[in-house]
Amino acid sequence: MKTLFYLTLFVLLPLSTSAPGKWKLKKSKDNIEIYTRAYPDSPFKEFKATSIIDTTFDALLQELYDAPTYTPSCDFNVSYRILNDSDDSRFFYYKQEMPWPIKDRDVVTELKLVEQTEDRILLSIETVSDILDLEDNCLRIDKLSGFWLLEREDNGIRATQQIHMDPGGSVPAIIVNPLLVRGPFKTFTELHRKLDSYKEMTQN
Repeated sequence: MKTLFYLTLFVLLPLSTSAPGKWKLKKSKDNIEIYTRAYPDSPFKEFKATSIIDTTFDALLQELYDAPTYTPSCDFNVSYRILNDSDDSRFFYYKQEMPWPIKDRDVVTELKLVEQTEDRILLSIETVSDILDLEDNCLRIDKLSGFWLLEREDNGIRATQQIHMDPGGSVPAIIVNPLLVRGPFKTFTELHRKLDSYKEMTQN
């Protein structure tokens, strides 16, 4: 999905912690809620975004898996699908353009089906290091983990994305702070827009 990795770099905390902090609601708009909290033994925060979407499991999974095919000349700020998938895994590449003098970042992730029942689907998100070579003048993110959790509710599917990431190198907080909420909110806004359009097409 093109919007899967709009979120990339997170805000520095003044001190590391040894236990997860409490979730703090940072934005609530258009049926989308974004939370952040301190992450154990890390200077970087974790985020959680959640929303109920009037859709089906199949349509939501199709959108999460959707992305243009990766090429070496891929654009910045777009998630690309790497075509060496297994039955339960999808691999994605994302490159984030950063303002000078900060190095651009890229990341390769695996979206893997962990659990699927009638009412619940869990997909893990982890970095992988052996699929694509490093690019020149780009710093590879190798510490990212999280998940997508899809749960059936009476009025639709509750989609939750939770991620913690260490962007590596030295990134000023003034650069990464806005992305902590803005990126996930854009992801979920796009999910609503595309799935609403899909529902309208199937009903006509």
